[in-house]
Parts: sequence; C-alpha cells; structure tokens
Amino acid sequence: MNVLCVDQDRTKLRQMKRDAKEIVPDARIAACRDPSRTERLAREKGCDVLLTNTVFDGSNWDGVMLARKIQSVCPRANIIFIADRADTTAAYDAWQIGAGAFLLRPYEKQRLAKALANPRFASE
Repeated sequence: MNVLCVDQDRTKLRQMKRDAKEIVPDARIAACRDPSRTERLAREKGCDVLLTNTVFDGSNWDGVMLARKIQSVCPRANIIFIADRADTTAAYDAWQIGAGAFLLRPYEKQRLAKALANPRFASE
C-alpha cells in the first residue's frame, strides 16, 4: 500500500506518517508539505491512500482540490481527511468526492486504523 501524507505543519505531518506506519507497517509512506507538489509525487510513487489536511494556509489549495487532483492521477485512491477544526462545508465536500473518512484532530488512532482498514476501494 502506498500512503501519501500531506500537511503544511511539519509536526502534524510527522505524526500522520508515524500513525500510518504503525497501523500499516508494510506500507510505503511518502510525505509532502506543499500541496502543489503532491500530484507529481503521486505519479512517481503511486497513491492508494491520501491522508491530507483540509486547509492549507497561505495557499490557493484546499484538501478537496488536492483530493480531486490526486483522484485524476490515481482514480482509486482512498481519501482520508484530517481536519484541525469542525467544518461542515469541508465535511460535506469530502463526502461528495467520496472520501473514506473525515477525522478531527486530535483523532483517535483506532479511528484512523478503521479508515485505513476499510478503504472505499480495494488496493490493486
């Protein structure tokens, strides 16, 4: 499984990577702080799961835009949003694009584990 983690915050990104690796030890984890570089990374490394924040401060990107871009490259990518605050619009947008989960920080690791164990699409 190829997991792509995206968050501008270095600490949150490290935690996301650590949690994904702990939950799926044999996964290949790639990380990116710049959403504009994520499409290239997905093309190069593949993306079965996108773990991403919903908001990218100081950027023209948001999590839904990023998810759509990744879905254009990897149509069967499972999307898991991790948000810093409750946002019904972002949650609705995530649901509309078929995200597998929408978690709020601080999330319980077992909720992330459940989202990773029950993907919307089975890995090929």
